[in-house]
Amino acid sequence: MKINKLNILFISANNKIRNDGKVPLLCRLTYLEQRKQITTGLFINPKHWNSKHQKAEPPNDETEFINSQLSLIKSKINRAFLLLQVQEGNFTVEDIHMLYKGKKPTKEHNVVEQFESHLNMLKKLVGIDIKQATWNKFYYVKNNVKSFIKWKYKTNDFPLKKLTLQFLIDF
Repeated sequence: MKINKLNILFISANNKIRNDGKVPLLCRLTYLEQRKQITTGLFINPKHWNSKHQKAEPPNDETEFINSQLSLIKSKINRAFLLLQVQEGNFTVEDIHMLYKGKKPTKEHNVVEQFESHLNMLKKLVGIDIKQATWNKFYYVKNNVKSFIKWKYKTNDFPLKKLTLQFLIDF
């Protein structure tokens, strides 16, 4: 089983120096080789930022405040990541960011999930608009698609937004 890790890195944007000589601190999230850079709302003198240790130095009131805020941001992002992991669905770095911001992440629809939804709709039409044999054929195809996804992609379902012509050719 492959474990996917979330990397959280704080960086100073030295190319965006304000009039008071401070630069913004940014947070870079990396998950499944996708990056998302977000602002922290914090500003620091570039000389006081230790990128190796990911904290502001030397200890004083301002740097302690910045370090505590960065720690809070990191814990909130980790909590969002954990919540998404517990749901056992597929998610992206964008979903982690949305949950961190307090917004509900967008639901990703999957192939087998949509097939089952369509089958449930067709089941209601058996005997009215379609015959049982038609429903059985759809059910048979759904099971074939499910087996193909498990064999080819080593997962139980496949995101609809990643469907390509190659998926159909391979199937």
